[in-house]
Amino acid sequence: MIINIENVNKSFGSKHILNNISFSVQEGEIFALIGPNGAGKTTTIRCIFGELMPESGKVEVFSSPVSSKLKERIAVMTEDRLTFKRFKGADYLKLWKMLYPRWNESIFASFMMHYRFNLEDRVETFSMGMKTLFYLALDMASGADLLILDEPTQNLDPVIRHEVLNMLHDFVLSENKTIVISSHEIYELEEIASSFAIINEGKVLYTDTIDDAKASHRIVEKGERIPHGDVIGLLNEGTLIRTSEDAGRYPNFKEIALAYLQGGKAFNPFERL
Repeated sequence: MIINIENVNKSFGSKHILNNISFSVQEGEIFALIGPNGAGKTTTIRCIFGELMPESGKVEVFSSPVSSKLKERIAVMTEDRLTFKRFKGADYLKLWKMLYPRWNESIFASFMMHYRFNLEDRVETFSMGMKTLFYLALDMASGADLLILDEPTQNLDPVIRHEVLNMLHDFVLSENKTIVISSHEIYELEEIASSFAIINEGKVLYTDTIDDAKASHRIVEKGERIPHGDVIGLLNEGTLIRTSEDAGRYPNFKEIALAYLQGGKAFNPFERL
């Protein structure tokens, strides 16, 4: 187990952000942390890599509490893509080489050539999409065992977005790494993730492997027999039910995530009151 989070609570002043969340991440997988903006995803990953300390609960990475000794095994891309003023690409290269002793020059150079980066350019002048690609290059070349990526396809065009998803998938398989992705892009995550946690309003609503989640839920249309189980939520196509009975049809991952996030009723501003 790479990450173990148990009963974690985190507040900022009087505002409660994380409410007793628990989940685990296994070695060699892509784990998706899914939820809308403001759900608590970013706060959760900040606790994982040690930027924030929870008020209570346990956060373990590589079977130990997060410490400076583990930092060279963890590479992070934050959602805001903050940059150092006047730092050129070459300056970041020097810094990352010092921070990560298992630096892979070949991976970084391939990124630089493919996306036509000039290391003499100041990174703060890059577009948000180019900043995303540059930080992905740094993190994937770092040699770290765990990558934590907050919205890793943000501001990328559809073609490059697809390319990045394939790269992350191949990276885990070929390099035996583990990736945690925080995102609200459910379509994308189904393509590459193996496990997930759905989080909303600071709570983990459901965590599982994608295959087991699909196998343990059914969508029942209107007029069909309702099986015994837990009613999760309503969708346009019917009702998602967690059950072991053979009824209705199997859902896709998007339907599972949406049903858990929407709960009992989907928002419809046109419904007659």
